[in-house]
Amino acid sequence: MKNIVIWGTGVIGRSLYYNLCGGGYNVKYFVDNAQRDVFYNCKVLRPTKENCSKYLVVVASNLYYEDIAIQLMEYGLEELKDYIPYQALGKKIVILHGNCHIGIIKSYLNTSKSFKDKYYIYSIPMIQHNKKGYIKEHLLSNCDVFIYQDIQADNQYDIRLSEEYLLPKVRNMKICIPNIYGMGKIFYPQAKKGKEDCLWSNPSGREIPGGLFNFRDENIDSLWRKGERKIEKIVEYLRGPIYDKENVKNEFEHMFSKMEEREKHWDVKILEYIKQNYKKQQMFYEPAHPCNNILRKISEEILVMLDIDINELQEIEESFGVSEMPIYKCVKEALELKFERKYIRNVPPIEESKLTEKDMDLKEYCREYCYWCFEWLD
Repeated sequence: MKNIVIWGTGVIGRSLYYNLCGGGYNVKYFVDNAQRDVFYNCKVLRPTKENCSKYLVVVASNLYYEDIAIQLMEYGLEELKDYIPYQALGKKIVILHGNCHIGIIKSYLNTSKSFKDKYYIYSIPMIQHNKKGYIKEHLLSNCDVFIYQDIQADNQYDIRLSEEYLLPKVRNMKICIPNIYGMGKIFYPQAKKGKEDCLWSNPSGREIPGGLFNFRDENIDSLWRKGERKIEKIVEYLRGPIYDKENVKNEFEHMFSKMEEREKHWDVKILEYIKQNYKKQQMFYEPAHPCNNILRKISEEILVMLDIDINELQEIEESFGVSEMPIYKCVKEALELKFERKYIRNVPPIEESKLTEKDMDLKEYCREYCYWCFEWLD
């Protein structure tokens, strides 16, 4: 029976103690900044270095976890070694590091009962939200499994978030997963980033790059600059042979060749799956964001490496669909895509993907694009 200390005598502390009674843990005492002496016949001590250093401290709080962690670090204690969040008790600690794709993978993994019974995913910011530009070293050294994308040293955020910097600090299991951010460009040659981006919040109030449009459409922008103001004319042009078929195919092959070099370094492979399925299933919503089928496949391969049955995975919402772009007819023909998408962005929440609840076909997409990006309504 393992001796532990519970920090917290609130609702979570009560629930935790109830569930531990008769189990494999012996609660030696509670610690809490609140003034009380006894809690369910257990002593309640003031948090001091001595009281928190004898046994593993289980922090029974969500709201005040960071404040408590700071206090424990001031005592010289290490997170995930000397103290843990209550959800991690009895489980192995997993850290997921990478871009926005990581959030979907985390959701998939947590649909597996066997995974949740054995592992706890310790949350850290996605790379684009990591304002500090680093991951605490004790988290890297004390976690049991580090699942990471191959973030390069010259990334736009900080070298301290790159695999080159992080991996030497990880002591235990490492799993490198695909970083396919940008690979979707092969299906959306019209997509552009640059100084014309509309850095506005979308109608729901969420601050996301581009608001409703993460990427500009170079063809709509070009027509607009030339004075075209008829939505029907814009739609007609987009349905035409804008891009040369051979160029589309060559760009496709070039992208795969480049990604194949990177995949040699990944523990989880994904390119063969994309090659076998891209004609019959949509793979990306726009250049940066893959569909759930790709991220589910990556999640399945992670479970295989952890010796967990992949059949336990459940489906989750297609949240990246809120930023979907149309695939041009000429691209579909060049790449021989067989799947049909009459309407796009038909995923919840509607207020984060479009301006109206009506179905978004190519005409509605162009109409909302012109309204959003040029403040113009046909």
